[in-house]
Parts: sequence; C-alpha cells; structure tokens
Amino acid sequence: MALAPWASGEGDDGVFLTAVNQLNLAGPEAVQEKSQNAVVANLNLRAGKKAMEMSDFGAAYSYFDNGISFLRKNHWKDHYGLSLELFDLAAKCALMNGDIVSLKLLSQQVLASGRSFEDKLNIMYSFTCALAISSKLPEAIEKGLDILSKLGIGLRLCDSNMETCVQETKDLLSAYTDDQILNTSRMTDPTMIMAMKFLGKLET
Repeated sequence: MALAPWASGEGDDGVFLTAVNQLNLAGPEAVQEKSQNAVVANLNLRAGKKAMEMSDFGAAYSYFDNGISFLRKNHWKDHYGLSLELFDLAAKCALMNGDIVSLKLLSQQVLASGRSFEDKLNIMYSFTCALAISSKLPEAIEKGLDILSKLGIGLRLCDSNMETCVQETKDLLSAYTDDQILNTSRMTDPTMIMAMKFLGKLET
C-alpha cells in the first residue's frame, strides 16, 4: 500500500487516477493497517468525482464501488460521512448508467443506515428518478409527494385546466416586482434545495 500516501497528494489527474487504479487492483486484501482502508476509500471518492466531472459515469461508478469495497465492517459507525457520500454518488452514477438493480441495493443500505431523514434525501431522489424512468410515474409522483410532505411542503393540486393554473401562478407573482424576483437571495438551505429538485421532478 505504498501508493496510498503518494496518491493522496495533488498532481496530474491522469497519474492520480492511475495510482488509484493500482490500489484497486491490489484490492482490500492488500490493506494491512485498519486506518488505511478509509484512506483508499477516500481516494476512490476523489477519483470518482473527477470521473463525474468528465461525464464518465461508468468509471465514476467503478471508483465509488471500489471505495465502498475498501470500507470495513463498522464503516457506517466509524466513517459515516465518507460512507454516505460514497453510497449517494454511487447511486447517482448507477442511475445515470441505467443500472437500477445496483441503485436499489445502494438505496436499501442508505435507508437502513442513514442517521436522519435529511441524510437520506439524495438516495430517495435517485430512487424516485429511477421509478420515473422505469415506467412507474404514478409511483414516483406518490413517493415524491410523500417526501415533500415530510419536509413540511404541502402541495395543492390544481383541479382546473392548465390556463387557470398558469394564471394563478401569475397572480401570486404579481405581488413582486421584476427587480425583487431577480434579486432574490440564492437558496442555501440544502434540505430546501433538495425539495426543489423533487418539485422539479414532479413537474416533469
């Protein structure tokens, strides 16, 4: 595992990814010190993010999956943040790759081990998207509405035609000037940002 300290430094992305690939070829069995497992898992997390930046979701999933394989038995307790991020991003890549089976398996673990409802939002969003693309749109909508309800966001479904719904929205916005709308502060609450993503998915 002599590559681990070297690979953790900054440098050429190609060289870094090659180093991580070598660590993955050696596999978890090559790790002798317990603390090194989390180090290599973290390297795979970094490598996966770099692959995602290049839109190579197949490679990214492989890195995240390898990172998970390096985690030890009690990783949800000892390395919760690292575990959650690896599983969340692996699920996101599985969705992008159309690998619904892997997405379901990853989701099950996060739903079982996540410490809070908010910590499970990313995985629930990925799973809701999977339902939508698997010709299960009614189920996806029902799940999305349920999650929004648990976030304290109740939706009033419009019983009228589309033109009436659009007019209602315009009436609500008419209380604000164009400048007020354009200068609205950027949303920073991560929970509310996720809620907006669910709302966007329900709209599509």
